[in-house]
Amino acid sequence: MSNETTTDALSLDHVNILTNDLAACRHFYVDVLHFKEGFRPDFDFPGLWIYLGHSPVLHFIHTDKSQPKNSGAIDHVAFRATNFGAVAKRLKDNGIEFEHKSVPGMELQQIFCYDPHGIKIEFNFHGK
Repeated sequence: MSNETTTDALSLDHVNILTNDLAACRHFYVDVLHFKEGFRPDFDFPGLWIYLGHSPVLHFIHTDKSQPKNSGAIDHVAFRATNFGAVAKRLKDNGIEFEHKSVPGMELQQIFCYDPHGIKIEFNFHGK
């Protein structure tokens, strides 16, 4: 066995989230955070795809099965972001509580909030 580690994986493609409320997810990610809703294949079940650029990074699938109100074993989902002030204002304007942190020794500001399912979302703002 070699100590060299290789993988054929290139990057994270998307995160899939089961939801009982597509409308709440659409409101949070599209209306509040200004992510873009985009093309989703015509599957035989309801869902929603949220894009960053040309990539659908968040997939939501509607389910009638009850879902836990947290992110389970995964602590959070993080995004690089710009315009700290605008993001903080949109969260405030929509009554969404968030926490602001500065990373010691780095020019990095962070915002932490929770989506409608209690999944912790992190935004990283690099620079001053």
